[in-house]
Amino acid sequence: MKIKLTRLLILGSEGFIGSNAVRYFLSQGYQVTSADIALKDAPGYLVINPEMPDFSGIFMNKPYDICINATGAANVQFSFTYPGMDYMLNTVNVYNILDSIRKYNPACRLINLSSAAVYGNPVVLPISEKADIRPLSPYGFHKWYSEEICRQFYILHNIGTISLRIFSAYGEGLKKQLFWDLYNKITDAVDSVELFGTGKETRDFIYIADILQAMECVMKNGSFNGSAVNVASGTESTIEEAATIFLKRTQKDVKLNFKGVGKIGDPLNWRANIDFLKSLGFRSKVSLAEGINNYCKWLGETN
Repeated sequence: MKIKLTRLLILGSEGFIGSNAVRYFLSQGYQVTSADIALKDAPGYLVINPEMPDFSGIFMNKPYDICINATGAANVQFSFTYPGMDYMLNTVNVYNILDSIRKYNPACRLINLSSAAVYGNPVVLPISEKADIRPLSPYGFHKWYSEEICRQFYILHNIGTISLRIFSAYGEGLKKQLFWDLYNKITDAVDSVELFGTGKETRDFIYIADILQAMECVMKNGSFNGSAVNVASGTESTIEEAATIFLKRTQKDVKLNFKGVGKIGDPLNWRANIDFLKSLGFRSKVSLAEGINNYCKWLGETN
């Protein structure tokens, strides 16, 4: 008997999470269609017009079982400088994607990549999905709006949706945030590097392979009822600890200095409650030290 393969559409397939998702799900035997704004000559690849994205044409021409929305801006500081653009990319586009699914492919389920930024500075750790929504940035608000849109389409139109509140993602291909910033600073550093904050701020880092495992658990076992789920390792690490592991791995003998002042919109402490994700079959497999080691290997390959 022929086994039916899941027809998977990945929007934002050239970004950090999207590109890794394409490679992973192809390796697992899924029928994967990629779509992004970059011009690319690849079989089945769909080009999205960045100025006037036409999602209706995508869903009108081919049916999909699951769509992973990895589009949008993922930069808190960008959202303060260009809040209107951030709103379009992270909120309006989600509505347009879902409206196209409603019209042309209502059986398609949507996995929306949201962010832990919706929580802001939580009152209690670990943060559960029931914690108060208290964003500190336009980006956080816009991701929250996208979740509400997903919930709206499930309740009013019976479109299967689920939002993944991804915590501090890192891994091969990511050219921003803490480890990329450190990499660039130590390249030219003489004896010290300086980072924002005090170093005592904490994050729940999750390696890209674990994010992809979480996605697959959601695809196979999630309810797609408009809900949101934390995607994290469940382990809290200080910025100083993470940076020290990175410097030790790179064997760069430099001193870490901290400015004492954080970036606008950045939270103080994060650690996720991942009981819900675990109930779907997820188990974090990559430690922070192992993930940083893999990332540093990739950095060596980029030279």
